[in-house]
Amino acid sequence: MVLNGIQQRALFSLTALYQIQPAWGGSVILSLGLDEAGSALAIAGNIAGAVTLAIDNDPTRLREVVRTGACDFVVNTLDEAIRAMKNEVRKHSPLSIALAVDPARAIPEILDRGLAPQLFTTFVRKPEYDALISAATHLASLGATLVDFETLADAHHRDSFISASTLLAPLLKQNDWTLHTFSFNSSAELRAFDVHVLGLLPAEDRLRRRWLEAAPRILRRQHPPQRYLWLTEEESALL
Repeated sequence: MVLNGIQQRALFSLTALYQIQPAWGGSVILSLGLDEAGSALAIAGNIAGAVTLAIDNDPTRLREVVRTGACDFVVNTLDEAIRAMKNEVRKHSPLSIALAVDPARAIPEILDRGLAPQLFTTFVRKPEYDALISAATHLASLGATLVDFETLADAHHRDSFISASTLLAPLLKQNDWTLHTFSFNSSAELRAFDVHVLGLLPAEDRLRRRWLEAAPRILRRQHPPQRYLWLTEEESALL
């Protein structure tokens, strides 16, 4: 699946998270790199209810995640990040933190501090990625699920990571879902559309309802107004 844009990637990532576990409150996601795919995962983690720690030291990317709301705030030390995370994990409240540190330098400190995330992923490219293999193996031994959220043709092969695309395939096939895009002339039209679709979805459809309930808040700064949805052909025809 070729993904374009942060909203499409966020829906893809949220669906993968849902396949791993339906409830993420009290869980920690550790992510290295805040390119578009990494930012989308931070958004998806927030929607899923997780506490996400995303590490990147690129000033442009850090400014962008604050501007778009992909992360709630940026900290400069792991101590600051852990203090903020502990409270939200205890309360089972969502939070996305960007840590402004070189990912390769942050990982040894994370391992020394005993941080044990429920999910670990990296958007760091070679050669830096090779140095993180042993860290990923260690985190997996502590219970972390290793997931590869990359979908680009140049994404490098990661034998120890589960492909997010592989996680999605059974769910999409079971429900006959394909990705649909809706564009609007204004934010008001988009809000009305979200409310309308929520009224059509059954109460037990937790994934798509959660997406529609949270996306307007987290993705409110996106332009032009659009909504990406998993839909059956029948549902798409109704809309």
